Amino acid sequence: MEKIGLKYGLFTALALVSYFLLMKVVGLSHIIELRFLNGLIMAVGVTLSIRALKIMRQGNIGYFEGLGVGVITSVLATVVFAAFMVIYIKAFDDGLLKVLAGEQFFGDRMAITPGVVIFIVLMLEGVISGFMVSFIAMQWFKRRDHKVPGSP
Repeated sequence: MEKIGLKYGLFTALALVSYFLLMKVVGLSHIIELRFLNGLIMAVGVTLSIRALKIMRQGNIGYFEGLGVGVITSVLATVVFAAFMVIYIKAFDDGLLKVLAGEQFFGDRMAITPGVVIFIVLMLEGVISGFMVSFIAMQWFKRRDHKVPGSP
């Protein structure tokens, strides 16, 4: 179970980092609303991890077992992505820090401890969205008669 969560957590983190770098190259990283797609990337990663567990267990997974894989996937992906963002902003792009500081949801502490605030906000966003996606996905995957296409 943990191996699947770790594997898909790293794949999801790689997808999140790749998406951010793509937006940076294209020149759209300053548009905060495009972060919504991070949630879609997280949803795909979590759902694929639960699907992989169901296939590995030949359709027999417990509810909390599947929920756990989804949470492991989302926590790992979020930690890796949040750490990347803090390192990237500190080392390469102070301009992005100014864009984020202008947003109201980062609060007044942004000027005092920007790295900590960015890390905490990204962790909250990622873990909460990952848990919600895990919960929703398990409503589908918990039943044996809901087959994954191509599985036994």
